[in-house]
Amino acid sequence: MTAQQPHDRAEGTLARRPSRYAVAFAAARIALGLYWLYEQHWKFPPDFGLRDPRGLMFAFRQSIQYPTLDLYRAFLQNVVVPHFHLFGWLIGFTEVAIGASLVLGALTRAGALLGALQAVNLLIAQGATPEGPWIYVALLAANLFVLFTPSNREFSVDSRLSRKASATPRGNTLLTRVWLWAIS
Repeated sequence: MTAQQPHDRAEGTLARRPSRYAVAFAAARIALGLYWLYEQHWKFPPDFGLRDPRGLMFAFRQSIQYPTLDLYRAFLQNVVVPHFHLFGWLIGFTEVAIGASLVLGALTRAGALLGALQAVNLLIAQGATPEGPWIYVALLAANLFVLFTPSNREFSVDSRLSRKASATPRGNTLLTRVWLWAIS
C-alpha cells in the first residue's frame, strides 16, 4: 500500500486518488460551465434584457451594426430580431444546458461540443463589434479543450455513468455509440 493509494476498508480494495491533471481538467471544465451560467445575468427571461441598454437586443443590434458576415446580418434582421423572445428562450436554454452539463460533468462532451458551436456562433455574430473577437476565440478554445481532454474523469456524473455503462452489456447501435461518446 502506497501513500498514493490508500486502503479503502469499506470495500477491501485500494482506492484511487485523482491525479493533479484530472483535478485541473475538472476545475477547468467546472470554471467554463460557471462562466456559461454567469453570462445569463444580462439576458434573463421573460424580457431577456430587452430594455437593458446592454441586454440581448443590444447584442443583436451591435451584430447588425458591425457585421462579420452580411448573410448573418440579414439573418439577425429578418429572423432573429422579429422573433426576439423565441431566440431569447433558445439562447437561454442552450447556454444554461451547456453550463449545467459542464459544471455537473454530465454528458460533458456533448455540452462542450454545444459550447464550441455556440462560441462559433458568437464569434460570427460579435467578432467585428467594438468588443472584438478575442473573448469568443478564448471561449471556443476553452470548449475545445474540454471536448478533447478527459475533463470528466473527476467530480462528474459522467464518471459514475461510465462505470455503470462499462459493466452493462450493450448493443452496437448508433444511439449507444453516441451515448458512450458523450459520457466517456
